[in-house]
Amino acid sequence: MTSETRDTESSRTIIVRLSVDTHKALRIRVAEEDTSIQKWVEALIERELGIKRG
Repeated sequence: MTSETRDTESSRTIIVRLSVDTHKALRIRVAEEDTSIQKWVEALIERELGIKRG
């Protein structure tokens, strides 16, 4: 487990199960955006919840 995915006092790990096709599409999207699945999903959740980072 990397420090990026390890539970800490300021972060938590969740598990999300995806279909093979959804996971493939997600891998393609994050590669196109030159980011990681972790960062992409976190940004998506924060945007949907109206959480400002910075």
